[in-house]
Amino acid sequence: MYLQILLILLLTNLFTPIAVHPLSEFLKPILSKECSHSIKGIDFIYLINLDQRPEKLKKCIDELMPYGIIPCRFSAVNGWQLPLSTISKAGVQLLPGMNPEMWGTYYERDMEPKHEKICQIGRTYFCHCMSRGAIGIVLSHLSLLVDAYQSGYQTVWIMEDDVKVIRDPHVLSDYIKYLDRKVGAKNWDLLFTDNDTHDEKGFSVVNLGYAKRPNFEPVDPKRFTKRTQIKNDITKIGARYGAYSYIIRRTGMQKLIHHLFKYRIFLPFDMEYYLPKDIHLYTITDNVVIHSNGISDNGGPNYLILPTS
Repeated sequence: MYLQILLILLLTNLFTPIAVHPLSEFLKPILSKECSHSIKGIDFIYLINLDQRPEKLKKCIDELMPYGIIPCRFSAVNGWQLPLSTISKAGVQLLPGMNPEMWGTYYERDMEPKHEKICQIGRTYFCHCMSRGAIGIVLSHLSLLVDAYQSGYQTVWIMEDDVKVIRDPHVLSDYIKYLDRKVGAKNWDLLFTDNDTHDEKGFSVVNLGYAKRPNFEPVDPKRFTKRTQIKNDITKIGARYGAYSYIIRRTGMQKLIHHLFKYRIFLPFDMEYYLPKDIHLYTITDNVVIHSNGISDNGGPNYLILPTS
């Protein structure tokens, strides 16, 4: 009997990365998945939206509705409402043997960010100036990755609520088919629906490096600088910023879930998704859906600021 139980546990750990893990208790379930999207080659479409931002939800729906696309709204994890107990367990606790040669941010009872060079064994740290809002964003994306993986989806589209449609998103089916044929369905993980994130003036913000962690060091740091054009409008990349619109395959879900469960939350999500070993990222250079540069609640709960009349 004991051998049978042990075998079941071993097989579970071999075939799924979503074993019992402390981060699991902070993930947020999707209460309703009733929606219709009608994009060939995509099993499900998620839209991350704070309950306090109904106007952003409406704007996204208005952008997508003309194309018959109705995403499933996910009530985002509001990092500004997370208790200290959650923040303390979700971050990286400094242990002997970790690399402390960097600045970090930690939180105490007053919930104000405190900054220091990482040094205190046992203290929970995040990267320098990591906001509580950014912690909530990581938990939101991780919640969806786990939901998609456990639902058995092969390909999903995840969006944040600050996107703008440039051209018919149904073309994403063609890009998925091309990548499946060109590199193999299990050999690409994320496909971003635009070339690069951009600033308020419309200029590209290119990332050719990586953010450091005290408990993780990439085997080949040079891989983040690589950009290879494999088609006139598809580029394979090593790193980028922005997690507002991306297609992710089941292989990518597995790699990111495993990475975050193993190393905990330390960086913003768009500085994390390119770190797992052997993760394959691609971008569409002829923009389909981009960032709208709307008001963000990442650095502060701006939804508390009432509009002036």
